[in-house]
Amino acid sequence: MQKTIWPNKDTKFFFSMATNPGNTGTKLHNTLFKILKLNNIYLPFKVKSNKSAKNIIQNLNFSGCSLSMPFKETLVSIVDRLDKSAAEIKSINTILKKNNKLIGYNTDYYAALKILKKININKNSEVLLLGFGGVSKAILKALKDLKFKKIIFSSRKKRNFDQLKISKNVKFCKWSDKNKLKPYLLINATPLGMFGKNKAKSPVDEILLKNINVVYDLTINSNKNILQKLCEKYRINYISGIYSSYLQGIRQFEIYNNIKLSKKILNKIRTIIQK
Repeated sequence: MQKTIWPNKDTKFFFSMATNPGNTGTKLHNTLFKILKLNNIYLPFKVKSNKSAKNIIQNLNFSGCSLSMPFKETLVSIVDRLDKSAAEIKSINTILKKNNKLIGYNTDYYAALKILKKININKNSEVLLLGFGGVSKAILKALKDLKFKKIIFSSRKKRNFDQLKISKNVKFCKWSDKNKLKPYLLINATPLGMFGKNKAKSPVDEILLKNINVVYDLTINSNKNILQKLCEKYRINYISGIYSSYLQGIRQFEIYNNIKLSKKILNKIRTIIQK
């Protein structure tokens, strides 16, 4: 019996686009394709410009696409339809191609909801959110939807804050003043601490961490960054970007393949991914 050639003419193609792509999503999706015996493949693309990203989306024959910074916001206009949360956030990290139409989703929002619920902190606790990218907006929506009452937003430019539709429970803090605060929960949605040029940078000074109980760090770094090391030093509950990426990737996989993963499969993939 002749062995099946893979990939082949019927293989569905999925990919990610980032200026500095990693292998987290590649490992997750391709491992799940193998477990579920799906004739699919997922590859990471290194894309430098918004123009190139648009050309790829418009001209490539694909089934699904994952977006990283800075394409989460710049490619919103290219899709035909947005799901409810993505429409409110105005940021997408997932594109599904269905019946030749592009549908945009934001699974960062889904991951943020899961993590914030799991932390299970008092909704009156002060939260400091750093950053103004697409993932920051997704987390801000999750915080508001979960009825957190004291949200402090900080980015390098105040005009970023002025562009947002802010409720009375969200305040702005100058980037230079953030280390004076004493939040219960710190959320780092900046690239500071990510691999590459930002690897050796921390989003906050050590003095701030002495008063924090939980850190939710969106950076993805296979090695411990400065923020994680400081959290270990002060015995702060640290939630990594790798875990957040896993959660959003699972939701993304379900959207791509129109499937609900069982607990058995989820346990199996987590064991493999953590190796």
